[in-house]
Amino acid sequence: MHEEITRVLVENGARMIYAVNKGVEKGLQLLRDEFPHFDYELCTNEKIAYEQALSCAYASCRSACLLSSEGLYEALDPIMSSAYTGTAGGFLVICVQENDVLATPVGPFAKLPFIVADSIDAFRSAVEYGYTISEKYETPVIIQAAPEMSEERGSRIEERASASPNAERRTPNAERSSARFIKDPNRWAATPQFRYRLRRQLNEKIEKIRKEFEEYEGNHVAVTTQTGVITDKLSSLEFYDEDGSILRLATLYPLPDKLVSGFIDRMDIIFVEEGYPVIELQIADRSKVRANKIGDSYGREKPEEMVHGMHVVRDKLGPASSINMAHGIKKLEPGKKVLAITYEDYFFHSGMPAFVNTLYNNSSFVLLVMTNRREDELKGVLKGFGFENCHHLESASEIERFKDADALTVLFCRGIM
Repeated sequence: MHEEITRVLVENGARMIYAVNKGVEKGLQLLRDEFPHFDYELCTNEKIAYEQALSCAYASCRSACLLSSEGLYEALDPIMSSAYTGTAGGFLVICVQENDVLATPVGPFAKLPFIVADSIDAFRSAVEYGYTISEKYETPVIIQAAPEMSEERGSRIEERASASPNAERRTPNAERSSARFIKDPNRWAATPQFRYRLRRQLNEKIEKIRKEFEEYEGNHVAVTTQTGVITDKLSSLEFYDEDGSILRLATLYPLPDKLVSGFIDRMDIIFVEEGYPVIELQIADRSKVRANKIGDSYGREKPEEMVHGMHVVRDKLGPASSINMAHGIKKLEPGKKVLAITYEDYFFHSGMPAFVNTLYNNSSFVLLVMTNRREDELKGVLKGFGFENCHHLESASEIERFKDADALTVLFCRGIM
């Protein structure tokens, strides 16, 4: 599946693709041999991959960043800034939804155009269209792809001639213009002095893109009854069949208001089916909206995770965020026993400044770092910080020995917990 994704990107003129998943390297290498204009790089983490791809777009080249939907949240810092600075060349952020984590909230949060594609034909259309929007409005565009994209199904889906099996695939122009970077500190620096002006420009871009999305061929409407369903899932077209009218949206942000409001006006009752209320929260008049499938998942209290009498804190806010969270908890409740759990790659991603801050402020909790192959490197880093209270564990059961630790303690254990 990743091979098909990267091929579609290259066939649409991507000059550089940056990825984190090492499993895509073989396919990328084959593409580089086939297309001389193309190159790729595997990066240490998602933030680096995003920033590298963004730099290519700054230099007027078509680029792409291939991440998981979960990994997208680890690059939020440059994502938020890039919404303001924009781009010079086309820039697509491809998020493959590998688990139940959705990337859809990032669209309205970062004010970046967001398209979903859950079939390979829809993905081809989204990439071609996404590069057009990105270059026309000088902005990154996010595309969320399904983990196993199949061919389009259902009688309501209009097949595109260019996407048929016998259609000739687009061949990228190997003689595209060379990279060039135009100096404009007012734009690229995005300092507070210029942020207000950039924000106004960003808002204007969003409204223009909203109008463009009204005509996107990936949005499908089928009216059969007075009960309507608005969804971002292709599977819903077949599931509801003749039982209800369907508006299937591929352009989730900015929402095509006229298309959505026109559909709602024709219905008596509207149901919104989506994993996160991105569509629902953009509907101005929700008086007809009766339900959202995610409603049952909110308001439920989850039991606090405990390990050997210690309160467990995980990386819920980003890579190695458990370190800062554990430090904050200890400041509020010094007597509370806290076990922070992170991973070696996360520690190198964002954990080092958090750990230094913890040392500086004399915090005390147990930090468990799950390792794979970099334990010796971690020990070297900690020693460089002047910290030596670290221990290797053969199994997670040994954590119990440190439940009463009264000083900052770092444990290394191979595996996942």
